[in-house]
Amino acid sequence: MEIGIGDADQLEGGDNNSSSSFISLLGELIKSKQTALLVYTTVFTYLFSSWNMGIDFGFALLLIASLVLAVSGSTLLNMYIDRDIDAVMIRTKNRPIPSGKVSPTSVVVNGAVMVGLGLVLSWLFINPVTTAVIAAGFVLDVVVYSVWLKRKTPTSILFGGIAGGMPALAGRTAVVGQVDLVGVLLALFVIAWIPLHILTLAMLPENLEGYRRAGVPMWPVVRGTGETMIIVTLSAILSAVVVVMTGVVLNLHWLALLPLLLLSAAIVIRAAENLRAPDQDKTFWIFKAASGYMAFAFLWLFIGVVLTQAIGDGSLVLQLPF
Repeated sequence: MEIGIGDADQLEGGDNNSSSSFISLLGELIKSKQTALLVYTTVFTYLFSSWNMGIDFGFALLLIASLVLAVSGSTLLNMYIDRDIDAVMIRTKNRPIPSGKVSPTSVVVNGAVMVGLGLVLSWLFINPVTTAVIAAGFVLDVVVYSVWLKRKTPTSILFGGIAGGMPALAGRTAVVGQVDLVGVLLALFVIAWIPLHILTLAMLPENLEGYRRAGVPMWPVVRGTGETMIIVTLSAILSAVVVVMTGVVLNLHWLALLPLLLLSAAIVIRAAENLRAPDQDKTFWIFKAASGYMAFAFLWLFIGVVLTQAIGDGSLVLQLPF
């Protein structure tokens, strides 16, 4: 269902669609918070993966730059693809393209250039495996999710989730040069986490109505909020299991695992409570807490590796009071 595309396209070439307008709106166009969270997973995965062999900060900056470019470019392309959907949803109708603040053509061109630069940077300075992972994330996000499946099936978020796991996997492959168990678990954690974040957002009343109007078959639209909360609860459980498994595979000390266990348990309990007695405030709490959970998990995996090494070499002595 195409709504509002023609109006936006007619604004191409206007004064407010200059390159300066594009630059001033770049943070909004690349969804800066979302992009930052994805690149954040790359950063902390790189840090804990390289901790024992030494961190190369120059290499890390090149890795970050390649991910920032590729993720931002993919987001720009998604903005272009979804401009008709954005035009009819309250939450997104004031985004730069549907509001006519920027030319759709400038968005798609800059998006393609940024993705290309990110891949070239990764190929030249990181390694081929990482480049393939970044490229896979782009294809899954833009082609498979946004172009092919988003408007057809509620299960499309699975492929969006796989794409979302690629930055974390890239942080791992940049260090080890191959896809290993830790990298797979990190990607799986993000995949499992996606419904916890996306579906709770979709269940908020104005977003639910917006998806209905736009004809996007999000899970709560086509299967109801009851079934959606089952998926959210399963997402919380699977996320918890996978992130704790990641800590175990990394051989974290049990004290380093404890905060992950406690926070994961809190998220699972809250989701289960909302499944038993659905409440909009609880749903919103889960949505807001999900991003913090993701951020804490990756940060704490890094801290856990540092603590475990310190405990192991005796530089940190823990004395129990019994």
